[in-house]
Amino acid sequence: MDKTNTTIYQIVTEVFQSPLYVVIYILAMIVAALHVSHGLWSAFQTIGANHPKYMPALMVLSVVIGLIIGFGFGLLPIYVWTMG
Repeated sequence: MDKTNTTIYQIVTEVFQSPLYVVIYILAMIVAALHVSHGLWSAFQTIGANHPKYMPALMVLSVVIGLIIGFGFGLLPIYVWTMG
């Protein structure tokens, strides 16, 4: 591959041909999802929204948003690996 005219698309499709990189990336997205979930939950606590009435719903919302982000980004290597 010519390194001077390499696009991001070419780099991503080349790297995600390896199952090892796919697994590493998916594991990183799991960690990122947990991080986003905790960060969102902590942000609500920081602004003082840690009332017993609201915290269960905010915790569920944080987990759902973290899962959506992690799952969404985790689909990229799976898509490239299966279509490549």
